[in-house]
Amino acid sequence: MSTLWMTYAWADNLNQDVDFIAQELRNTGLTVKMDRWNIGAGKRLWEQIADFIENPKASDGWMILATDNSLSSEACKEELAYALDRAIGQRGDEYPLIALFLGPVNEALVPASIRARLHVSLVDPDWKERIVAAVERRAPRIVPGRIEPYFLVVHEVDGERAHAIEVRPRAGVWTPTFAAVPLSEKKTVDPAIQIGPHDLPNPSGALWNYVEGDSADGSWWIMRADNPTTPTTSCYVFCRALPTKLAFGDPVHGTRYEHILR
Repeated sequence: MSTLWMTYAWADNLNQDVDFIAQELRNTGLTVKMDRWNIGAGKRLWEQIADFIENPKASDGWMILATDNSLSSEACKEELAYALDRAIGQRGDEYPLIALFLGPVNEALVPASIRARLHVSLVDPDWKERIVAAVERRAPRIVPGRIEPYFLVVHEVDGERAHAIEVRPRAGVWTPTFAAVPLSEKKTVDPAIQIGPHDLPNPSGALWNYVEGDSADGSWWIMRADNPTTPTTSCYVFCRALPTKLAFGDPVHGTRYEHILR
């Protein structure tokens, strides 16, 4: 069983956030040893931390919870760099040195000594596997999530219809193009479509052979135009309020998708 030594500032555990991180890592089978220190009181423990890291019996990897509290001063970063230089000299470049961030990685906070090592963010759904894999000296076993064959994003725009839902195929072409909202939401959503360049919502433009109306089963309000939608040309659905879901695609060639919006 591999052992991870985790260093953190006590201020980051006032609400047991660090305890939760340790708990989740222990649930994967790791042995987690924890060391905390009080930056506010000026307690310097980097020499002791270096001793723990240098000892092969004490840990298989080391991780710091990288926050403003733990990396708030130049003196702190300098002592950390010194301790890690000692540890790397004893354990080698293969010894895992990990910086765990609570949010997106801020490179300015990363000490130079571990800048080229592993950085992990709790925003990453695979953060536990990345840490465990590093400590166990193996590649992370991460199954890529499914990528839908369409792109969808909601833009906030000026005007009475303050939302613009952009959809387009990642490959191929939709021609004609349709978009539909639940018929029961037509009045509040007040949808209107337009076709134009991707990432540039514009309610103005020409629609070819535009038609609109209820679906055959009476559940959708459908808007359709012969303009093609491609990976570089999008269909925009301008609306006053976001619908609960949106249907879109190519009705003639059987390409139809539904996306839940809220």
